[in-house]
Amino acid sequence: MSWPQPNYNQGYGAPPPPHGGGYGGYAPPPGPPGGGYAPPPGPPGGGYPGGPYGAPPGAPPAHGYGAPPPQPGYGAPPPHHGHGGHHHHQPSYHAPPPMGAPYGAPMGGGFFYLGVPVPPPPPHMPAAPPPGYNPTADVERIRKATKGFGTDEGALIATLAPMDAMQVDAVSRAFKATTGKDLLKVLEKETSGWFEAALRAKVLGPVGYDVWLIHRACDGAGTHEDILNEVLLCRTNAEMHVLKQAYQATYGKNMEKVVEDELSFKTKRMFTMAMQGVRQDDNAPVDPHMVEADIRDLHSAARGAGTDEIKICGILCQRSTPHLAAVAHGYARQHKRPLSKMINSEFSGHMEDALRFIVDGAENALERDARLIEDSMKGMGTKDERLVYRIARNHWNRARFEEVKRAYAAVCHKKGLKHRVEGETSGDYKRMMSAMVGS
Repeated sequence: MSWPQPNYNQGYGAPPPPHGGGYGGYAPPPGPPGGGYAPPPGPPGGGYPGGPYGAPPGAPPAHGYGAPPPQPGYGAPPPHHGHGGHHHHQPSYHAPPPMGAPYGAPMGGGFFYLGVPVPPPPPHMPAAPPPGYNPTADVERIRKATKGFGTDEGALIATLAPMDAMQVDAVSRAFKATTGKDLLKVLEKETSGWFEAALRAKVLGPVGYDVWLIHRACDGAGTHEDILNEVLLCRTNAEMHVLKQAYQATYGKNMEKVVEDELSFKTKRMFTMAMQGVRQDDNAPVDPHMVEADIRDLHSAARGAGTDEIKICGILCQRSTPHLAAVAHGYARQHKRPLSKMINSEFSGHMEDALRFIVDGAENALERDARLIEDSMKGMGTKDERLVYRIARNHWNRARFEEVKRAYAAVCHKKGLKHRVEGETSGDYKRMMSAMVGS
């Protein structure tokens, strides 16, 4: 599936540009003929032409993928034991969150990404439809909804919104086999605006959408730093490997080189470290002696004018999620302030935001994700692009998304996320976003 990649000149909160074939009527750039993956021409020498942040660009060369959700409880802080006192058996240092396999790791012949099964990236063979699921009826519903004059948007929402990553991949491939058309190209032609953006996020799936977001972040003048933070940081080694494979297969470019060309100085070094895929395994037991050593090193590296940024980045980028949760808990206990406050006092700009994303996840990942979604809506004008990708990336893992929604109701909006999203959106866009949020 080849997606156009238009340019946009729209800021956050502005309505999407008028539709005229493709996203907003902009012409697509050249892509591989006939859809599919481009042959890898080698590492890129720079960024991509594009437009400012605020309106979703066109789609990448498509290949059916699954869809990215976060995993239940990843990054959650260890249990709190009163007002700074030690618990004698230190359970938080020894209890990584329960996971069947690390994110992105093959298990039982399949792959996992952000906590859910996803189709394998190239060069692996495509995945078979999930057991018990036949995509034929859904393909026919989508075909009828997009055939002839007018589009049945309600049928598209009812058919696509409930699907999991493996089902979306099966439908995308079956649609092309049945109709000879690329599903994403059809949806792009038949829909527009933020509704189209939400459908794109759904149909690309977790790995494919994250690959598209990385390309989006590095597209044109200026770098969309929040996308790089949220997609590339806190990834497991297996996830990072899958992302790099999929990016190369989709865009024919080396993902590390593309990202590095968008950054500079120590922020570039930090992301280079994060993209190496050498983090501790999240399933490994947490070593309390290593936790204590990291707490000491973080405190000594935060020296005001002489801050050792690379030492701090190395610890935060290379340790496992359960280990960082234990470090954040111990740091706050020993130094009487959260680790996030140290980051605020020692860093600024993109590096501060990136490290805060990691540390906020260690302190309370559910609350972090809830606040990020709220940040997309608060203030003057809805930041629709951020709202779409934050809801889309959270919604795949339904169990964890329920936890995020409970955290949202507790710390952001007592009437709940669904009520808030419906108040900030309208039309088919509202219906699709409401369906992804669920009850």
